[in-house]
Amino acid sequence: MNLQLVNTGSSAQSLKDVEIRYWFDDSASSYTTWCDWAQIGCSNLTHSVSTNGTAAGANRYLKVNVTGGTLAAGASTGDIQLRLHRAYWSNLNEADDYSHGTASAYTDAPKIGVYSGGQLVWGTAP
Repeated sequence: MNLQLVNTGSSAQSLKDVEIRYWFDDSASSYTTWCDWAQIGCSNLTHSVSTNGTAAGANRYLKVNVTGGTLAAGASTGDIQLRLHRAYWSNLNEADDYSHGTASAYTDAPKIGVYSGGQLVWGTAP
């Protein structure tokens, strides 16, 4: 999965306490997440999978937290390249996941949530 955050505001924004949530539906009990590469540095990110109740297409979410830095007005974090898999390596079917999109280039993704200080600031939660 490739992500990037863009600051569309008119002032710089702190990235500390920013969390990205990609909601998906799966029944495995454990997952492994990887940051393959990030322009802002994989060491500036933490990532894990959390449960999300029983929402259709969204009983889990990949949680990506940015640990610091600032994003200037109009700037982007650049590529954040992540992988997610079941701990036992079987395939995931993303077809009806809440956050799954079909774009082949970066575009707005309103079903991927961005939180700042615990408040949803972008996207729509399931």
